[in-house]
Amino acid sequence: MTLSRVLLVVSVVVALWLVLVPLSALIYNAFTEDTGFGPGAFSLENFVEAYSSWHILRLFSNSVIFAIGTAVTTLAMGALVAWTVERTDAPGGALFHTLSLLSFAIPGLLMAMAWIFVFSPNIGWGNAVLKSLLGLGEAPVNIYSMAGMVWALSSHYFPLAYLALGPALRVLDVRMEEAALMAGGNYGHVFTRVTLPLLRPAILSALLLLFVMGMASYEVPRLIGRPARIDVFTTDVQGAIISSPPAFGVASALGLALLAICVLAVYFYRRATRNAESFATITGKGYKPTRIKLGRWRWPVALAVGAMFVIALGLPLLTLVWQSFFRNLAQPFVSTSAPATLDNYDFILRYPIFLSAVKTSVLLAAMAATIVASLTFVMAWIAQRALPRYGFVLDALAFAPIAIPGVIVGAGILVAYLMLPIPVYNTIWILLIAYVTLYLPYGMRFASSGITQIHRELEEVAAMSGAGLGQIFGRIMLPLLAPVLLAGWIYVFVLAVRELGASIFLVGPGTHVLGTISLTMWEEGGSYGAVAALGVIQIIPLIVIVAGLRWIELRIQRRAEVQQV
Repeated sequence: MTLSRVLLVVSVVVALWLVLVPLSALIYNAFTEDTGFGPGAFSLENFVEAYSSWHILRLFSNSVIFAIGTAVTTLAMGALVAWTVERTDAPGGALFHTLSLLSFAIPGLLMAMAWIFVFSPNIGWGNAVLKSLLGLGEAPVNIYSMAGMVWALSSHYFPLAYLALGPALRVLDVRMEEAALMAGGNYGHVFTRVTLPLLRPAILSALLLLFVMGMASYEVPRLIGRPARIDVFTTDVQGAIISSPPAFGVASALGLALLAICVLAVYFYRRATRNAESFATITGKGYKPTRIKLGRWRWPVALAVGAMFVIALGLPLLTLVWQSFFRNLAQPFVSTSAPATLDNYDFILRYPIFLSAVKTSVLLAAMAATIVASLTFVMAWIAQRALPRYGFVLDALAFAPIAIPGVIVGAGILVAYLMLPIPVYNTIWILLIAYVTLYLPYGMRFASSGITQIHRELEEVAAMSGAGLGQIFGRIMLPLLAPVLLAGWIYVFVLAVRELGASIFLVGPGTHVLGTISLTMWEEGGSYGAVAALGVIQIIPLIVIVAGLRWIELRIQRRAEVQQV
């Protein structure tokens, strides 16, 4: 057996283990009796208990409404940014792109906390300002509502929609629209019959991806939905597992429904992108991207997009920073007699559990990013170079976790390793398994795109010169792929540091990560200022790391431009 086939077998086995073991455990527990001492005989009782009440209809409708509302709102916000940056001559495009990348440094849990500080009916400073300005007796905005949940998640995800739609708008040749206008069409007809059809694959892809992310969301439903009694699948799965006694079978049955919805959405996502080449506008026949000249509307449009960034991202960040300097509730732009202090930062930095959580989170994120980058580099090379006939197998396995919500990965891994004779339960290793499983698709995306840009003739020349596979990897592939792999490493590292959905199931008594201690401090009450300070301390290093990702991206772009010249 050749080395490439050995690597293929090893990669498939590892990917199968990561993906199928937790899913198999989930399915097994769903169809067996929950005895309290482990799974028992075959039974459908878990499904009867999970789906026989009217609660399941409310659970399904809440989850779907929340996911659809988030997808549509996020897409509208992201499309505005993408259109402004990629299609117009409005100033500030580079700034908006950088801000979109930096938004990934903000954990979703902290965004939800910040919006509660702003628009809670009782403690929200935004409501206090609006009541004062409008002379109202009651809070005009209630974050504890379905609309509040949709806004809290959309304000965090809209930069992702921009990054998904931006490339499609960037390569859309405006001359097609100009030809339609010259043929007698008006702007409405051109938009609906030319522009939208060309963008349909990108729009459907973004919508379906955002829908899956909305279905898989945990932080916003936990902090905002639960107090409002708006239950969704993710919070119900977690609630079943933490009940006394734990209802693993019921949680598994609920998890399978959530998984089925996400898999169905990803199926349509793949169908939407399968024939994307039919909508290509870049050809070898004089393609030249052009921008719409806005004239006197350049600055108004740029200011409108800038205002959206300020409201959606700046407002919650300002709130967290402000609150972190006060022990008790303090509202920006509202008079307060309490003096600003650094006591909250002093408390957090001396808090032993915080220091332990930082070490654990950084260590886990670094290990997960390294394993994902290394594994997906080998998988992508096999899929595209060594054995392309079997490439679809690796692509499918690596892409599969995108359809598995974090809470399902956490629940599945918890159930699996409680049954398997592998001593990782209540250790950091079970968290590492979860993180690698969750972020395998993202590493594969970076590695595949990087290898695609390297012509295979470089490897063929090296092989003809007597170089072995190790030398080809070490002296050709890795040096050329280093910027892309490093970018993927940083991206996975940031995602792993802020992860919560799977971690909430897998942290043990002696294991703490940043996401879980933030949630614990919030739900146990105490000082709002300490929680805000904890959030600020988390965000600042992540912003610096993501800024490094932007620097790497710029270097890759400059190198590509030099090679084209």
